[in-house]
Amino acid sequence: MIAIIGAGASGLVASIVLARRGLKPIVFEKNSKIGKKLLATGNGRCNITNKNISTSNFHTQNPKFLNQTLSRFTLATCRDFFGELGIDLVEGERGRLYPRSLQSSSVVNQLFFEAKRLGVKFELETKIQKITKQNDIFLLHVEDKKPLHVKNLIIATGSKAMPNLGGDESGYEFAKSLGHCIVKTHPSLVQLVTKEDLKAVAGVKQKAGVKLFVDSELKLELEGDFLFTNYGVSGSVILDISRVASWGVLHKKDVVLAVDLFPEFSKESLKNILKKRLKFAYEKSVPLWLDGFMNFKLASYFARKLKLEDTNKLNQKDLTRLVFELKNFKLHVEDTKGFKSAEVVAGGVCTKEVNPQTLESKLSKNLYFCGEVLDVDGDCGGYNLHWAWAS
Repeated sequence: MIAIIGAGASGLVASIVLARRGLKPIVFEKNSKIGKKLLATGNGRCNITNKNISTSNFHTQNPKFLNQTLSRFTLATCRDFFGELGIDLVEGERGRLYPRSLQSSSVVNQLFFEAKRLGVKFELETKIQKITKQNDIFLLHVEDKKPLHVKNLIIATGSKAMPNLGGDESGYEFAKSLGHCIVKTHPSLVQLVTKEDLKAVAGVKQKAGVKLFVDSELKLELEGDFLFTNYGVSGSVILDISRVASWGVLHKKDVVLAVDLFPEFSKESLKNILKKRLKFAYEKSVPLWLDGFMNFKLASYFARKLKLEDTNKLNQKDLTRLVFELKNFKLHVEDTKGFKSAEVVAGGVCTKEVNPQTLESKLSKNLYFCGEVLDVDGDCGGYNLHWAWAS
């Protein structure tokens, strides 16, 4: 018998591939429905993959591990696989590819139908309590039932991200019980909590450049959508840097963001723009003077922060201070929103203990891993689902 633990993205595809080869896998899923996390991906649109798939979009302590899997399941392979299921792909921003229906349910429905059509058996609401091994046979222990005897086992449990959708540590625990090491986990693609109180500007969203410093060392510099929130910051650019920021928080480092709210202007050109606007200030308050050029909430926030009240009192030094703040707004990260809000998890089953050609355990014969339970995580933009399908 071949058993797969987990009916998420990687488990579903694994079951289909096996069934197409004439095998009859059985899939165990603790939830009452399959693909629960998959339904939530891409804001309900399911970001299946990305046009720009490259090993550089994935992270692991053992980068060479990625080559075999990603070279065999390319963008073209992915298109063909989903095309055969009846799912056409359309391109969104930054090379992201979605089902033409723009519904995650389309992907889950088609995967489930294909698996059932091929004879895959599903055991829903079945939680594996623990796994033991006797000789070459795995024993899957289920509450109030006799242990199930399995010769081949695939662990596709995912990670502990989004526990409200079923994420937990079971895959790591199973791997450890069978002799594997777990690379320490931390949230990735997650919002950041700042020491600064940003409630006054919560909801303000705009393009921004962000530099990430960890213990004063510049680690990343990216540009994209930036969102102020009640707890700190979010947006695509924050998700993109959150992996490194989260690592810094985990290791109790000093994590600082330097935010450029006007990346399209140099400091000099921004200062010249503001000088010209002073000609039409007409004794307005500073927030009102900036209104129309920038978000009024932000204008009010920086006016208070810099104690700038009336435009008729502004001098060159004030303009220089204002430009500096707008181009170099410092925020101190004290935490992330945690696994509860994280889209994925960094860390997992150590890939040095897994055969990169077959994804079979090097420590336990006939044991395989796929998907996010492994120490592989991708950037925001369809890369994590691509890894799930590919692995």
